[in-house]
Amino acid sequence: MNKRGYQKYLEEIYDGYGIKGLFTKIARKHKKLFKLYLRLTNISVKKLTAIDNINEDNLKVLDIGCGTGSTLLYIHEFINKNAKFYGVDLEKNQYLPDFVKFEICDIENQNLPFEDESFDIVLSNFVIEHLRKPERLFEEAKRVLKKGGSFYCSTEYYVSLFTPDYWNFFSDPTHIRPWTKRGFYALAKITGFEVCRIGVIRWWEFLPLLPFFPFLNLVSKSNFSFIPYEIPGRTVYIIARKP
Repeated sequence: MNKRGYQKYLEEIYDGYGIKGLFTKIARKHKKLFKLYLRLTNISVKKLTAIDNINEDNLKVLDIGCGTGSTLLYIHEFINKNAKFYGVDLEKNQYLPDFVKFEICDIENQNLPFEDESFDIVLSNFVIEHLRKPERLFEEAKRVLKKGGSFYCSTEYYVSLFTPDYWNFFSDPTHIRPWTKRGFYALAKITGFEVCRIGVIRWWEFLPLLPFFPFLNLVSKSNFSFIPYEIPGRTVYIIARKP
């Protein structure tokens, strides 16, 4: 994979365009709007508060495949400002916040550059669908978690195989396979985790636009064809604990 090319792709998504681009510029100037913006552009943040220990003091959080750092930013701004944040990815993204301590790591082929039992929470969002050896992600997350620590992972649900071209799973040429709740459960058990919660995340906020999405597609560069698929959901997540 062209590492810089993929980070550039993420940066373009983060910048936004069309209606999203306009909303992005406005939202970043207002905290309440910015929280809504992050919830509408990074679906993974919607289940972060379901992690049992996310409000604890002296928390150390690692994001595997941190990208622009929007998930860590959400935790820092709206859940636990005093936590210590770490991120790894194939290359550092220019939008990664300064409070994130960053290391380069290819999780599929390298061990995480941290000692055993270093973190209270490990996150990994929209990474596992890119991996040919997904067990590596779970094994390394478990290794660096403290006993009783939480692993939160989200990815493309199998429903994304049936969405229109723009939002289809294979519109990203680096995708390998989508996941199911049963697949997550099996991988967690195989790698020695205790499963706390598995479910589907939905962008309910967009459903009022369901009758209007064809019109919105005509008048905006943004693509709203994903909206009908938020009823079954397009994102699956797991919260697991290291025994």
